[in-house]
Formats: sequence, C-alpha cells, structure tokens
Amino acid sequence: MLALAGVATFLWGNQRLDKALKRLGIALVLLGVVLAVLHAIFPSQRELAEKRTRQIVRAIDQKDWNALRSLLNTNTNLGTTTHPLASGRDAIVSMTKNATDTFGLKSLWISGISSRQTDTLITVSVEVISNQDASLDRPVASSAQLDFQQDGDDWILEKITILRVQDQTDPSFNLLR
Repeated sequence: MLALAGVATFLWGNQRLDKALKRLGIALVLLGVVLAVLHAIFPSQRELAEKRTRQIVRAIDQKDWNALRSLLNTNTNLGTTTHPLASGRDAIVSMTKNATDTFGLKSLWISGISSRQTDTLITVSVEVISNQDASLDRPVASSAQLDFQQDGDDWILEKITILRVQDQTDPSFNLLR
C-alpha cells in the first residue's frame, strides 16, 4: 500500500515537474519494498501460527502422518467444546488416521482462517471443507480453533477444539463412532 502511495506521489510530482514530490514518491516506493521484504523474512507470531495450522490441514489432506506428528506438540489436546477426545501427539495422529479411514476422507481444504493474539495466547480459527465417502462426496463444512501458548521463545500448540462439523455444534458423538 505504501509502495502504491509512492507511485502515485511520484506520478503526481512528475506531472507537476516537482522534483521534491518525485523524490518523496521514490522514497515511499523504496520504503514500501523494504517493509514488504522484511515482512516476508520476519513474519509475525500470528502468521507463523496460521502457517502451522495450514500445514496441519495439508498433512491430514495428504495423509502424511509423520508430518502431522511433527506439527503437534507432545502434550497437545484434542476435543470438542464439551468432550476431550485425545491427548498427546500420538493419540491425536492415531485418532485422525482412524477418522480419515472411517469416513473415507478424499480431500480437505481451508475455506477461511483468522487469528487473534492476547498476550501469550494465539488463537487460530479455521474453517475447512472436506469431501468424503461418508457424505457421498457432498462437501462437509467444519470449524476448529487451535490455541498456541507461548513458552519462552516457543509457541506450543496446546489445544485443538473442534467447534462444528456440518451443522452439529458438538460433533464428539460422530467422531467417536
């Protein structure tokens, strides 16, 4: 955005033959480019949490259980808003693998993602769509919330809460069958 403002200022200064405006426009463009590069090199903690969430969804979609295991922390908990479902990375990977086999997961993709940070907690909300044999290939919409807790310089995936599967706000019954 800053770079666009710089281009506009440069063009306006060029049109008016004003060298100071042209220089200001060039400076704004350069500042915008530098900020964009720094942002790409040093993403925020929220962006890193969103990236990890995308990697988790991708690992499940590709049924890459080793990748999923590496993205979870040792003490990560999985549950719904009312029921705990699994505790620990191995239990979560095993349950996820069983669920993908049981429901015949064919594909999984993110339809929306957002995050918010309050002090030492980053909460990522994710909406996903899946195609599966159990739904006769009709898309199934689900939502989850991932809580990342700061531990020193690290961010630990503390809890994954499944908020909704299709129209059910407490999907624990269907996940446990």
